[in-house]
Amino acid sequence: MKLSKLGRFEIIREIGKGAMGQVFLANDPKIERKVAIKTIVLPPGTSEEEAHETSQRFLREAQAAGKLLHPNIVTIFDVGEEGGVSFIAMEYIEGETLEKYTRPESLLPLRRVQEIIEQAASALDYAHQHHVIHRDIKPANLMLLKNSVLKVTDYGLAKNPSANLTQAGVLLGTPSYMSPEQIQGHELDGRSDLFSLGVVLYELLTGVRPFEGDSISTIIYRVLYEDPRPPAVHNPALPPEINGILERALEKEPERRYQLGSEMAADLAKAFAGLPPETLSRPLPGTARAAASVRSAQSSGTITRVGRGAPGRRGESARDRRALDVAAMPAAGSGFAARHSLKIAAVVVLAILGLVFFPRLVNRYERHAATGSSGGQGGGDAGMESASVGGVPPAGGAALAANRGAGVVSVEVSTIPHGGTITVDSTRLAEPRVVLSVSDPKPHDIVAEAGCRRAVAEMTAKDLASFKGNLVMELKPRQEEVMIASEPPGARIRLNGHDTGKETPAVLALDGCEERKIELARDGYRPWSATYTSENRFDAMVDALKKIKLDPVPVGFVKVRKPAEYDLEIFLGEKRIGRAGEMLSLPEGKYSLTFRNDKVFVKETSQVLAEGGKTITPVINFPALGTLTVQAQPSNCKVFVDGVYVDVTPVLDLPIASGGHRVKVVFVPNGAEQEVVVAVTGGKNALVTVKF
Repeated sequence: MKLSKLGRFEIIREIGKGAMGQVFLANDPKIERKVAIKTIVLPPGTSEEEAHETSQRFLREAQAAGKLLHPNIVTIFDVGEEGGVSFIAMEYIEGETLEKYTRPESLLPLRRVQEIIEQAASALDYAHQHHVIHRDIKPANLMLLKNSVLKVTDYGLAKNPSANLTQAGVLLGTPSYMSPEQIQGHELDGRSDLFSLGVVLYELLTGVRPFEGDSISTIIYRVLYEDPRPPAVHNPALPPEINGILERALEKEPERRYQLGSEMAADLAKAFAGLPPETLSRPLPGTARAAASVRSAQSSGTITRVGRGAPGRRGESARDRRALDVAAMPAAGSGFAARHSLKIAAVVVLAILGLVFFPRLVNRYERHAATGSSGGQGGGDAGMESASVGGVPPAGGAALAANRGAGVVSVEVSTIPHGGTITVDSTRLAEPRVVLSVSDPKPHDIVAEAGCRRAVAEMTAKDLASFKGNLVMELKPRQEEVMIASEPPGARIRLNGHDTGKETPAVLALDGCEERKIELARDGYRPWSATYTSENRFDAMVDALKKIKLDPVPVGFVKVRKPAEYDLEIFLGEKRIGRAGEMLSLPEGKYSLTFRNDKVFVKETSQVLAEGGKTITPVINFPALGTLTVQAQPSNCKVFVDGVYVDVTPVLDLPIASGGHRVKVVFVPNGAEQEVVVAVTGGKNALVTVKF
């Protein structure tokens, strides 16, 4: 198709071509700027009804996307139809699509991937807030400009959920990137786009698509029924948290998926937080080939039904496949271990046998050497052995040692500062003296404790002999890594008033001679705290912190009456928790709830107190509705109310909440704008007239 003009736009040249139309570079003579024109042309033989339906879908869905003004979304300037050709005029941009960076040999640094996904997620979140779904998120529709700005392009398949323009039985989108609900023809929301963004993220990190296949039917089957392999199978250099992020992003059920793109971007930022800026998302040499070999070997088994009722390998669930994938991942030094596995195994077995049997033979020899008798005879040593730990005599052992002379080592233990208790191999001594057999080769743990101070030494009889009868141990403040665990887990930990950034179970370094205030906080449970001083037994504190029981906060019930004229959604922070007229369950406490209806520009905030076991019905006065009319001369203008795009002029009798509102009118040809503040009264019409 050769065109020289579409509407007012002067065609310069063709810059792209697709299955249903062409893309042209054009000039807008009114303001002398370059634009991109996307057209749709139906194939010969299309019925008049089908042509009308397709054209209407194309134009109306483009109009829906036209209200989106976001730095990461290509701006649509105009839509129209001329000579049977439907077209969209949009922002002309120069850059390269992300397809280039989904190949193993050209993957981007991980931080760049994070920035790209963050920009894409921001754009999708904005579009979803305006009830526009893209429906075809893929690398070819994500363009990276020279200034590193990402642009989401091609809203030709974008769809407002309230419109019903998609022909029954027609699959719109790219199967490898489509969500299960889109393939099945179910009603879509923004979570479908986030599934597609998860597929793009998987490719950018591994250079491999999560749902591969030789045919469309195979790809569709895998999207619907199979879990993708953990990304670390293809790229062992990835942080371990990536497996969980992509597993959630690619959940089959939308309810278990990320609900907002910003959530996925935030988790990705945490996973990459500790990496150097230029860390590459690049598979190790040969990894992709090794993974392919594993897949080939595993796929030769008999097919049976597993998982969600879909075929898989015999007796193998999706969880089993993931475990098998993780087991197949190469580890550092794995080549050496594979080549010398038998030798390594033999060394390990010999070491274990030596540890088990050698000490027993030595102890048996020591007993015979000390008594000068053979195995069957009793004697003094038999009594000493039965009452000792690790060859250390109990109280009275010093006198016995004196009688033995050269057969033992006897050392007195003193501490700095003076005092405390002495234990050897966890056995407390009645007096500060350690006595060992001269021939005892084993190391023994000698621990001196006094209050919060401690000293530890590991010594053999030979080591002790070098101290010539006196061992001095300097006591220092006890510092240990202590496990803090709660039931249920997941409680945020604060130490001495500072957030540690950790959740239970976690390990913290604690000083026994300092005061330690430990606090735990978890949603739905009462805060827990305890303060330990140097007077508290450190071991008792350690035991207590391993088994903290959190008490649940009692639940209260709140019901807010629905206004007669409109519905209201209820938010706690950024999280939607219900609608007006529904019963809300909230843990006991005070809450700031926001009540919103974006269609009529209602946004009210109110404080609500939930009491455990009680139902309250707070009285909240919501604004009545009036109407708004906006007229402009000339009429080629876009209208925004409180920063939200409404429609093009004229806007007639728009339902709107009473109160003050900011109305901005933008003249499309040159971008000139005017803004006024209008007061709307319930039951009355407010008129705004603007001239350019």
